[in-house]
Amino acid sequence: MDRDNNRGMRDWLIFIRTAEAGSIASAARQLDMTPAAVSKAVSRFERYLDAPLFTRTPKGMQLTEVGHITLTRAREISSSFHALLEEIRSDSSSIKGTIRLAAPAVVCEHLACHWVYDYISMHPEVRVFLDARERDDLRRDSPELDDLVLRSGRIESEDLVHRSLSPVRLLLCASPSYFRHHPPLTHPRDLSKHQLFGMHHHGLDGPLMLSRGNESFLLERPSDCGLSSNNLMAMFNLVLSGKGISLAMPGWLAANYIARGELVPLLPEWSIPDLPVWLIWRQRPRQTKLFAHFRDYIEQSWEMRPRATSGAEAKQGHSAPLLSDKY
Repeated sequence: MDRDNNRGMRDWLIFIRTAEAGSIASAARQLDMTPAAVSKAVSRFERYLDAPLFTRTPKGMQLTEVGHITLTRAREISSSFHALLEEIRSDSSSIKGTIRLAAPAVVCEHLACHWVYDYISMHPEVRVFLDARERDDLRRDSPELDDLVLRSGRIESEDLVHRSLSPVRLLLCASPSYFRHHPPLTHPRDLSKHQLFGMHHHGLDGPLMLSRGNESFLLERPSDCGLSSNNLMAMFNLVLSGKGISLAMPGWLAANYIARGELVPLLPEWSIPDLPVWLIWRQRPRQTKLFAHFRDYIEQSWEMRPRATSGAEAKQGHSAPLLSDKY
């Protein structure tokens, strides 16, 4: 075996992409290569390391134990390699290169798409891959963990680097048209008389505690209501069409609809615990200039997300609050 038969970083990068894609065919499409060329590169890389990295199955490529270890180290090597190239090729003021951002679909559709567009407009030598991903059990060795991940809820693995952002303020809300055909809502106990839409979300999968001063009310497992989804927009569209009440709607998403009178916040004197939000990335020996700049830009963009405007009111058989900037 010729241990020098390695094509440098190219084979390492093909291995990483194949591990992340889960199949030769998917990796080939992403890399704009033929499946045969990808397969040959992966086999060459395995021969070079003298270790099997994948178990080939009809359903795709499964990493072996050695493969998982190699993937972690290969990513670190790739990151250092690209950082070196950037340092050598870039002048001190330029921002260039490729970076990935993953976020929940609703954030991608309403916020992140605009952030990324503005960023590449300011930095034309940057290419950003924006991916909608809902996975909540990310760990350091997760193939799906991108350069930068924005997500809410609990941090499942302490070996991830994470930066706390301002939390999401949550609202109970419904369309004014809903209350034309349903009784008013004056106390959380009245929720049992209404059609509720919940989320089986990693940050909202337990009982929902509502509080008012020293009084509290525990709504048992909102995800057990008649219809629950991990897709926020699915529930949001039902609420907008007057089909029911949304439990724990993000204030930033509801803000413009409330201001236009299309949604009404319910039980304004009752509060719901905020939902934590994080930026997550892998620990690396060093970060590129692009990564550090883009990470800080995404943080700033999140902090400037839409807020509910003050003075919005809605009256439909129940009181509605003056909305403050807290949403």
